[in-house]
Amino acid sequence: MPFSSAERPGIAKASSRGSAKRRRVSWDLLRVGAVLLVLVFHGTFLARRWHPELVARPFVFPYQLGASLLLVISGYFAALSLRKGDVVRWWVGRMARMLPAFLVGVLGTSLFLRLCAPPGWYAPGLGDVLANLAMLWNWKPQTYTYVDAAYWTIPLQLLWFTAILALWRSRRIHGDATVRALWLVLGAELFLLPIRLHLESEAFRTLYDGFGLYRVHLFIAGIAVHLWARRRVHGTHAALLLGACVLIHWCQTRHMSWTVGLAVGIAVICAAALGPDWDRVVPGWVGRALEWAAGITYAVYLVHQSIGYVVMRRLQDHGVGALGQLAAMGAVAILLGWALTALVERPAHRAIMRGFDHLRPARVSA
Repeated sequence: MPFSSAERPGIAKASSRGSAKRRRVSWDLLRVGAVLLVLVFHGTFLARRWHPELVARPFVFPYQLGASLLLVISGYFAALSLRKGDVVRWWVGRMARMLPAFLVGVLGTSLFLRLCAPPGWYAPGLGDVLANLAMLWNWKPQTYTYVDAAYWTIPLQLLWFTAILALWRSRRIHGDATVRALWLVLGAELFLLPIRLHLESEAFRTLYDGFGLYRVHLFIAGIAVHLWARRRVHGTHAALLLGACVLIHWCQTRHMSWTVGLAVGIAVICAAALGPDWDRVVPGWVGRALEWAAGITYAVYLVHQSIGYVVMRRLQDHGVGALGQLAAMGAVAILLGWALTALVERPAHRAIMRGFDHLRPARVSA
């Protein structure tokens, strides 16, 4: 998932001399690019698939790639930030960043759909809102409807962050055990996949999907890139780990184009993690724009899809063509994403972390 400016993943902590390393343009570009891929996929492909009455798009991007790359990036920065201090504070910070904006996003999107959705379109009721706030879709998709289908990545990350907390606190993923744990999880996912696909067991499907096993390889790919960048694993070992992740993705999706796109995206992420910053080829003013845009990507992700579809349909009713609809979808997502970041995500994160530090003074890990 995208990272907020509250975490500043592209900025290292200050050195002993008090100077902080400069934010890396490469990570801002990757985050903004991945969210842009999500918007283009939803706006050009899924929009007409779910709402055929929308006019034909001038181009179609049919690759579910952006969200997958965001999960890889999320795994990388989870591993990067985890080594910097108290793991409990790390977990609280993750929850504080994601949950308040998500809760407000659900409520705001639900209200917008109730007020503005065209006749015959989905308008969530109270039960739908409560089910979305509780993130019940992966557990019972046939029962609980998404207010915004982009939300599928949120509970996966929360579950994975919590699993890392539990394993770290139990001292089971320290040192060399970390790599063994990654291989164990990949092996379990691959072993259980045929059962998920062919065993007609609703109980097994509920557990497999509910705990996010169908995409955990993406998170592990990000962790593997971090271990490689930190020289915790050799290049050959890292390539094997990443290759296993790509193979599992193909087994899960059976879309070769999606899998090739993922492999290329992971290679670019490796270049950002292992190589120099890309500021040499990115002009300064572009870098500043990317930094601002990267700071609101999480909130943009939360509000772009369902609201964007309604905006496009309403504009079409007034004669606006496909390109104008796509531009409006992006503009509304940026405006609402900026507001959600400035008014909810950042202040809520600061307030929660202040309260946590007051109740539990920060401990420095070894």
